Amino acid sequence: MNDIAEIKKALEAVKGSINTAFDSLLLSLSGEETTGLQAEYVYPLTTTPRYFIGTKPAAVLFGEERVDVKSWREVYTAVLKRCNDDPKSHEMLMYLRNKTAGKVRVFLSDRPDGMAKPNKIDEDMYGEVHYGTETLMHIMVNHILKPARFDCSNINVVLKQ
Repeated sequence: MNDIAEIKKALEAVKGSINTAFDSLLLSLSGEETTGLQAEYVYPLTTTPRYFIGTKPAAVLFGEERVDVKSWREVYTAVLKRCNDDPKSHEMLMYLRNKTAGKVRVFLSDRPDGMAKPNKIDEDMYGEVHYGTETLMHIMVNHILKPARFDCSNINVVLKQ
């Protein structure tokens, strides 16, 4: 996806967030019941990861399919499992095991040994999730999904208000 399309998609997500916030405010000011109205904000997975700091994910959207999640580790797992389901990306993920690493630990491994918090993706595939939100999302998108040539353009993260 090119930069202009990415910016337009992010702009639409921000507009939706603003509309939801103002709708909730108007309902509140008019004295109408707002309980049950939970604002959710949708951002592309490829959004700069620093925007995710201090937020709580509600779901991952794969096109129109919604997968509910409760943590950033569940976002990581859902996306990597989807990547692993694609035969070409699976081959690349298998190749990347034990090769893509940070200063201390590998990001993907064929076994959980040596990982602080291994997260099982598939047989003989574990991802390290012992990172903060920003780092975890950066590692997933830039050090795993991009080298695996997995198309992230239709994946969005739904955040709770």
